[in-house]
Amino acid sequence: KLEAAVMHQAGAVFFVNSQTADLVMGKYPPAWREKTYIMPHGFDARVLPEGSPSAGPRQRLRMVYTGRFYQGRRTPEGLLQALQILQNTRNLAEQLEVRLIGPFASAYQALAQDLGLGRVVICREEVPFLESVKEAAAADVLLVIDAPSDGPNLFLPSKLVDYLAFRKPILGLTPKEGASADLLRRLGCPVAAPDDPEGIAQAVAQLLDLWQAGQLGVSPGFDTAARQYDIRETTRLLDRVLEELIHRPTKQIS
Repeated sequence: KLEAAVMHQAGAVFFVNSQTADLVMGKYPPAWREKTYIMPHGFDARVLPEGSPSAGPRQRLRMVYTGRFYQGRRTPEGLLQALQILQNTRNLAEQLEVRLIGPFASAYQALAQDLGLGRVVICREEVPFLESVKEAAAADVLLVIDAPSDGPNLFLPSKLVDYLAFRKPILGLTPKEGASADLLRRLGCPVAAPDDPEGIAQAVAQLLDLWQAGQLGVSPGFDTAARQYDIRETTRLLDRVLEELIHRPTKQIS
């Protein structure tokens, strides 16, 4: 009842993606949908500190994840299992470095050791924001890890949008249908289900092959897809909506 009252009285209702808007507004009168707006998370490239390190020539491809894990839901277990699969055919210790950084990340260092990935995977607890920015800036590939879902994934994590500022390839371990996967495909970035170790292994192997061939980079469509998430664009959208609301005749939607 409280939600319905808010939706009824609001002059505008914002969602970060259309999937969530469809789910929430589907139970209300169609006229209410007219005041619904999609305003995605925004990234601000100004957060990149001057002199921030960038990926440069090195012996191993570096993948970096900066974010939170949730025990039993969003975890790196599928990724670690995938790396164990790859370990059977490639000397990962000489080809790959995976850095998992954030709350509860260190809990998975023991699993990495048990899977024979002690020289490949580094797990660190949460670091200050600017240090996490430097970690991401020094990556060759950035990692998005979502929780598995039974249906389309409704969530578009702000972390994925934050990554756009770095203009780097992104590997998305996310349900193949959903908000994150839709954005990653528009960016031209690979997607694998977070609970599909074989699929993840294949995606990582392809990235390693591109890196070793000197061909790893963002797709031609990356910048176009990322532009709508630039904080300057999302601010313009908010400005347009506020102007519209200010000048809109007052009326009751029932």
